[in-house]
Amino acid sequence: MRLRRLVTALSLVSTLPLAACVNTPPPHPRAEINNELCAQEITKGDLIRADTYCDLGLEFSPQYADLWANKGLIALYAGRNDDAKKHFIKALRFNQEHLQAYQNLGGIYLQEGAYGKAHDNFRRALKVNPDNMETRYNLALTLMKMGKMEASKKELRTLLAVNPGLSDAHHTLGIISYSENEFDDAVDHLSQSVQLTPDVPEKWHDLGTALMELSRFPEAREAFSNCAQLDPKNSSCVNNLSLAQRKTALTDAAFKELKDTQQAENSAPALYMLARQYREKGLLAEEESTYRKCVKLDAKFAPCHFGLFQLFSDAHKQEHAQIACKNFLKYGTSEEFPTEYQTCERFISDATF
Repeated sequence: MRLRRLVTALSLVSTLPLAACVNTPPPHPRAEINNELCAQEITKGDLIRADTYCDLGLEFSPQYADLWANKGLIALYAGRNDDAKKHFIKALRFNQEHLQAYQNLGGIYLQEGAYGKAHDNFRRALKVNPDNMETRYNLALTLMKMGKMEASKKELRTLLAVNPGLSDAHHTLGIISYSENEFDDAVDHLSQSVQLTPDVPEKWHDLGTALMELSRFPEAREAFSNCAQLDPKNSSCVNNLSLAQRKTALTDAAFKELKDTQQAENSAPALYMLARQYREKGLLAEEESTYRKCVKLDAKFAPCHFGLFQLFSDAHKQEHAQIACKNFLKYGTSEEFPTEYQTCERFISDATF
């Protein structure tokens, strides 16, 4: 799960009235102007100019909470978390109902693993605005990190009651259900999550993982395939895709019957046919193992040597491929296997040079 994005910079345009403390004077007009300029520069990514405008505004109104909150954002974006926390705390000193300061302070504590402090700040933010869904989601994440699963689920269900289309809420509920071995519920929520945001590889990965627990291997294969397509470098998705493919093939009723029949016959031709079936299903380890059983049973059965050659050649195992090819040429004939014979002759010739 990812921490929700930081609350954006405060400017003069605000949908939330900020109630100031009794002893805090109203901001000077010049402070408000500089706060607007500071917010604009934060949006542009120019933190130096933003900090300059904020500092200038504070010369006019040193107790202006919005300016301190924006200085907290500047420090946070610059990687200075300790300074950011000081600025957000100062903003709250001058305005105890400053929603954005609570949210961002809670976000820092959540990232740092200080879950108790994160929880307190998100709770205070919700007291300011119970309708703020981003805060409620982060509170749910914090509760989950604290091991308070029922409380976390309550917050997530509240979110979904207001907006059933929140993909992250479904995803987190799925993660919690998975951790509690409630795999059917996990699949239900994770399926809804990927339907709402089908372009997030991690969510497909988590759905595939839950489906594997239910032995729903074809669906898991599809989920891991979607993950791997979105993120080809995701090794977990690639490895699990291979596993799901293997499980799918091995549990297929028709294939299982064929496998049992071929193994019961226990002849070189039968094992060769079984190996080719493994190849079609992408089960390379099983394919190689079956070829080896074949040549152990009948060392002169040329097709199984050629099958090993194909495997080793595809895997760029040149030395093994040469041995398999030489064995094929030794026991096979150009009349019986014209195409395969030419392929092996060409391979051996190229390897010689």
